[in-house]
Amino acid sequence: PYTFTEYLDDDGIDPDPIKIQLTLTIDGERIIADFAGTSPQCKGSIQPNLPATKSMVYAAIRCVLSPDIPYNSGFFRPIEVLAPEGSFVNAQHPAPFAARALGARRVAQTVFGALTQALPGKIFAAWGGGEFGISIGGYYANRKPFVHLEFHNDTSWGGGPDKDGLDGQPGPMSNLANTPIELLEAEQPIRIDRYGFVPDTGGAGKYRGGLAVMRDFRLLEEATLQIRSDRRKFRPYGLYGGKPGTPASGVLNPDTAPQEMPSKFIMTAQPGDVYRLVLAGGGGYGAPWERDPERVADDVREEKLSVAYARQEYGVVLDPTTLAVDVMATEALRQSQRHGVDEALRQHHRRGDNPERNGHR
Repeated sequence: PYTFTEYLDDDGIDPDPIKIQLTLTIDGERIIADFAGTSPQCKGSIQPNLPATKSMVYAAIRCVLSPDIPYNSGFFRPIEVLAPEGSFVNAQHPAPFAARALGARRVAQTVFGALTQALPGKIFAAWGGGEFGISIGGYYANRKPFVHLEFHNDTSWGGGPDKDGLDGQPGPMSNLANTPIELLEAEQPIRIDRYGFVPDTGGAGKYRGGLAVMRDFRLLEEATLQIRSDRRKFRPYGLYGGKPGTPASGVLNPDTAPQEMPSKFIMTAQPGDVYRLVLAGGGGYGAPWERDPERVADDVREEKLSVAYARQEYGVVLDPTTLAVDVMATEALRQSQRHGVDEALRQHHRRGDNPERNGHR
C-alpha cells in the first residue's frame, strides 16, 4: 500500500488543521482508496460529500491511465473508495457542503501524492490555487442588487518530470477559466487595479512550480465581501527535492492601510476598499541546483524571478547588468548548497529523525 497525508489550514470556524489521510492499495486488478485516519467532519462549509470524494479519486486515477481505456462502468468497477462516515471526506447530515470544492480538490492532491509512490517519476508536484472563492454582493444607490461570485482558478501547476509547471492555467479537476477584467467591470461595481503573475513564487526545482497569480479588487459600492481560500499554512508539496510552492495570501487595502486577512472570512467592505488575493505557487520538481542555469537566467530576463532569488533558491549567479550566467561562481555556490543539504540529511539520520515529505508542512 501507498500512504499520503495532506492538510487544509482550517475550516474558517475552528483554527485546527484538517487532515486527509489516504492509504492506496493496488491489488491485482483492484484499487482501494482508504481514507481511514482522516479528520472528523467540520463546522465550516468546505468538506466534500461522499460522491465528491469518489469523483476526485476516480478523476485522479483516470489521469494516470491510458487514454484508450473507455470511460464507462468498467472503469469504475475495480476502484473502491472507503471513507469513514462522519469523516471530513464523508460528512453526514447536517454537515455543511456548499463550498465543498475546496476540500474535494485537496482530496485529488492527496490521491496524486499517493500515486507518486506507485508511479515514481511520473506525477507532477502539487498545483497552487484553484481553491480561492470570492463573493461580493450588495446594492446600488437605487437599491438594485448586485452579486459577483468568482472561483479564481487561473492557477499555477506544479513542476513535472520533464517540464515546468504552467503559469496562469486552469487547475486540474475543474472546468473553471479566466474571468476577463472587462466583463467583470462592465457588469459589477468593481474595478480591477492589478492582475498578473507574482515574481519569485512557485517552488524551486529542476522543473519549477508555476508562478502565483495576484488580483486586486477595488469596490465601488458598499458590499459584503466573503472569502473562501486556503494554502496559507500548508503549501503545495514539491517532489524529489523540489521545494513547496509559495503560500496564498489575502490583504485588505494593501497600498494604504495593509491588513492581512484570514483565509476564510465575511465582512462589510466600504467603497474604495481594495482586496488583494494572491494564489499559492505550484510545487517544484527535482533539486533546484539541477536546473539548467540558462533556464534560470531566462526566467530572470522574463521578470519571473529576480537576480537575488535566482542566487538564493537556485545557486545561479548572474551579472546584475547583462544577466549573463557567471559559470564559475554558480558552480562554486551550488557545490556549497549541495554540501549544506547533504550535511542536514546526515544530521537527521544521526538523530533518527523522520523528516516530513517535501512540501507537506
